[in-house]
Amino acid sequence: MDDYITAYEYEKNVNPKLTDIPINNNNVQDCDYGISFLNFADLYNVEYECTTPNLLASFIKIEKNDNNPVILSNDLISKTGYNVFNATSNLFFVLQGSCDVFIDTVKYTVSEGDILITPIFGSLFIQRTGDEDLNIYYINDSPLLNYLGSRPDRKIFKTAVYSKEFLMTNLLNLSDPKNNRKGILLSNKDTEQIGTNTITPVLWSLYNELPPNTVQRSHKHNSVAIDLCISCEDSENIYTLVGKDLDENGNIINPTKVYWKRGEMFITPPGLWHSHNNTGNTFAYILPIQDAGLLLYQRILGIVLN
Repeated sequence: MDDYITAYEYEKNVNPKLTDIPINNNNVQDCDYGISFLNFADLYNVEYECTTPNLLASFIKIEKNDNNPVILSNDLISKTGYNVFNATSNLFFVLQGSCDVFIDTVKYTVSEGDILITPIFGSLFIQRTGDEDLNIYYINDSPLLNYLGSRPDRKIFKTAVYSKEFLMTNLLNLSDPKNNRKGILLSNKDTEQIGTNTITPVLWSLYNELPPNTVQRSHKHNSVAIDLCISCEDSENIYTLVGKDLDENGNIINPTKVYWKRGEMFITPPGLWHSHNNTGNTFAYILPIQDAGLLLYQRILGIVLN
């Protein structure tokens, strides 16, 4: 046992040096049919699949001529020996097409622009409908559960569908016309009760419109953001600036420019300043997902607006 345990001096080691989380882009068009997990386990020195320390993102694609369902099962073990569906929270955004989703035999019908959330499930079947390819963006919190060596044993919120009509209507009605941050936080009765106003007790979701000729003030937070571009017609003029420091005018110093592309997810590292910008004449939409529900409850999310 003596060769297993160790100790460190407090002041020199209280803030351990962790691997920096890089900006990373992944587009649904570059993925194969089936499920493609965006796995960066090597960054976090773990064996299980993960995109951020607490979240796993993926793209699900079914070809238009393929009538076979995609099956997600809480009993499936990946090549790493872990269960990638071992999660308390699951979020699906339909990028293209339509489908029926059978969750433990209950059917939900969703189409392009809709969001479906569901807690722990035994089995989940996705059956494409319509005459085109089906593309879905899927996020769960299996890395959090696998990190803890745990399995959920009860549902902590209800399965729900946020239709595109619901999203656009509330975006129009709730956004401040004088503010260029045109976003709505997605919530439900269960998360309202605990006070986080998040889409699940773990996942935080912002449905965000970026109007033409918009230069947003920068902001930052302690969680890793996984940003999905859901609509963009002008990639040359719509982008996010990311950097460590601000100048005296509040502008990001030597920023990295991340261009928006429809169907592309990019990672915004924690603690970095970033701002969304649209110097063109078209509207664009983005869906950031964070593990901020848990961090909000712990009072450590730390969103700072410049």
